[in-house]
Amino acid sequence: MAKELAAPVRALLEQYRSMGEGVQDIEAALPQLRAWRAPDLSDGPVDDVEISDIVIENVPVRLYRPAGDGGLALHVYFHGGGFVLGSALAGDLDGLLSRRAHDAACLVASVEYRLAPEHRFPAGADDCYTALRGLVADAERHGIARDAVTVGGVSAGGNLAAVVALMARDLDGPAIALHLLEAAGTDVTKTSSAWRHPRPEHDTTREADLAMIDLYLSSLAERAHPYASPLFAPGLDGVAPAYLVNAEFDPRRDECEAYAARLRDAGVQAVSRTLPGHVHGSCGLPDRQPARDWRAAANAVLASANAAARAGRPLRLTAP
Repeated sequence: MAKELAAPVRALLEQYRSMGEGVQDIEAALPQLRAWRAPDLSDGPVDDVEISDIVIENVPVRLYRPAGDGGLALHVYFHGGGFVLGSALAGDLDGLLSRRAHDAACLVASVEYRLAPEHRFPAGADDCYTALRGLVADAERHGIARDAVTVGGVSAGGNLAAVVALMARDLDGPAIALHLLEAAGTDVTKTSSAWRHPRPEHDTTREADLAMIDLYLSSLAERAHPYASPLFAPGLDGVAPAYLVNAEFDPRRDECEAYAARLRDAGVQAVSRTLPGHVHGSCGLPDRQPARDWRAAANAVLASANAAARAGRPLRLTAP
């Protein structure tokens, strides 16, 4: 194991490996993998944030509402899990997202999108877009300010956030002030140099990750579909500004940096920030200060975007 990694990060990588050991058929192993629950991130739910569940056009959504009066900015969040794992309703995100609602002064809506292989592409992406569109359409009921809407997610959820930003542009959907991508995958073909040249700090291999992708997609051709791999969208002009936070030793880092470069080439504000010493998923380590710093930085970017949108000011993204 690389000397650059702190002990908690090395332990996380060992956990990834132990979960994958002996798994020859990922689909057969899904019940066991889905039974595992990650520890609640941060220090548990924030006291003054109300948590409730609603359903929007058959899509369950968990809401995190901070204290305060008047219309709130809206942040629609998509959890990770390789399109086959995870849940918005299990409770393990309550600490993370109630803290985000508090720190960024916004209503956070976490979407329980359908998972593969029971529901293949584009079912999950459609659910995510349906939730966004439905929340904004009923903004008065939910106390939402339509002029301050953002989307975001981690890992596969970051992929879905980028896809939803594309869908909103393509389908004349709600205006999005920012999409916030954390350790996201933007290219499910897994053809970047990082995937083809694995390192011991990587959380998985190209072969193992593609095995999960093939549970999500129905054909090889779909891997290059823009709503599966937003990096391959023919054009990115008119897409919402993006802020990407990457881990130094995450094989997805290359595709995130490429996505940010393509956005900038299209005239879209985009910042890609890489944090040292991190691997995929280490932003969620509950008791490690660099992970807390990652989460605080993401919330600060979101708070800044919300404030600019509510004030009608141009958004100015900067990297520290």
